[in-house]
Amino acid sequence: MQTLILTIIVLGVLVFVHELGHFVTAKWAGVGVPRFSIGLGPRVVGVQVGETDYCLSAIPFGGYVKMAGMEGEEAFEGLEGGVGEEDPAAVPPDKRFENKSVGWRLAILSAGVLMNFLLGWLIYVGLAWREGIPTIDGTSVAAVDSTLATGHPELRALAGQDVATVEGRPVSNWLELSEAVVAADDPQLEIGLASGRSLSVPVSGRGDRERIVSALVPLIPTVIDEVQEGSPAGRAGIVPGDRILSVDGIGTPSFDRVSEVVRERPERILPVEVERLVDGQPRRLTLTVETGVEKAPRATDGKFVDVGVLGVGAKIERIRLGPGEAVVAGTQAAGRASMLILGGLYDIVTGGVSLKAVGGPVAIGQLTGHFARQGVSSLLGWVALFSINLAILNLLPIPVLDGGHILFLGIEASRGRPLSTSQKLRLSQVGLAFLVLLMAWAFTADILRIVGF
Repeated sequence: MQTLILTIIVLGVLVFVHELGHFVTAKWAGVGVPRFSIGLGPRVVGVQVGETDYCLSAIPFGGYVKMAGMEGEEAFEGLEGGVGEEDPAAVPPDKRFENKSVGWRLAILSAGVLMNFLLGWLIYVGLAWREGIPTIDGTSVAAVDSTLATGHPELRALAGQDVATVEGRPVSNWLELSEAVVAADDPQLEIGLASGRSLSVPVSGRGDRERIVSALVPLIPTVIDEVQEGSPAGRAGIVPGDRILSVDGIGTPSFDRVSEVVRERPERILPVEVERLVDGQPRRLTLTVETGVEKAPRATDGKFVDVGVLGVGAKIERIRLGPGEAVVAGTQAAGRASMLILGGLYDIVTGGVSLKAVGGPVAIGQLTGHFARQGVSSLLGWVALFSINLAILNLLPIPVLDGGHILFLGIEASRGRPLSTSQKLRLSQVGLAFLVLLMAWAFTADILRIVGF
């Protein structure tokens, strides 16, 4: 129930921000706004202030700003609380949307998308300023993700190695290593190792360099920095400062290996060997841990599955940033989020991923709950990503979405006259039908993931 309420709150905030952009810009342009609603369907409660009815509607997903004289909206008047509420004669011509200039209409239609982008960007900037940039002291590579490293088999040689230089530039921590790889502009990426060897990796652009960074798994020491209260590790007697040597008899040289072994063993009783300082001397202890369980998305298909948890955290260094540096870091994070979303859309359209990967309301709720359990920062990062995702999806040239209305404006500007009301209505009906089918499929994909297909 808590996850459901939190999901509704997150969606409500994102919808409010989006519609607020449309509302404020419409008012600025002098367009009449009869209704500002959070939620769809029948009006439940609200207050009339001037010409505008500010209300909550029955379906707690979505929302809308009803503008006077906006053609094509008839296709889903039922979702906007009823049909025939606007009396055209009661609205002065200069307050009707279709009578405004193309520039003003473009500004009004784009404002919601811009507000979602702005919200995501502000969250990323705020997180960067408040928490800095996480990094790992040292440049030891624990492993190389074979999936992400597809096309670069030479990267496998980095597993177990310490990176000393990138393009001749010395690197001392993981942030410096990552930045040096991404910033390199030579088609042959030169990586120098502490052993004296060097590795030359052909690269084909910034995206390829970012994939290389993602493929390299840093060696994070297994010294425990935090034990969650009431967690499986806490109940077993694991304390901050312990170094995990093995789990279920499997050696764990890096924290990612601890996570990997535990995730594969939900609700299992396992021996965990730790090294602990006792009176200044290292001592090996074997503790018995009953792992916990939680739902988490599987990397291969996004399906939520049971994974094991210990409830411990490793020590991560953070580089504190000033305001200007936080703006740069937040902008870069927003850019990476945008490219991630665009890449996902491209993969869906081209068949690079299965349509089963499309997530609906259930997946959104599961992800919201998953990130909320990881802490406030993780939840805020998810909200930022989700907000930018909504902005990009709303820009798709599908009638009834903002991108569809912008497409209508582009047609009007190029041909010198707008589409007729009947043409807009027919195209909007097609767009609405497409969105309904897409939402139905997303919900079906949610159900398929739940039942195991």
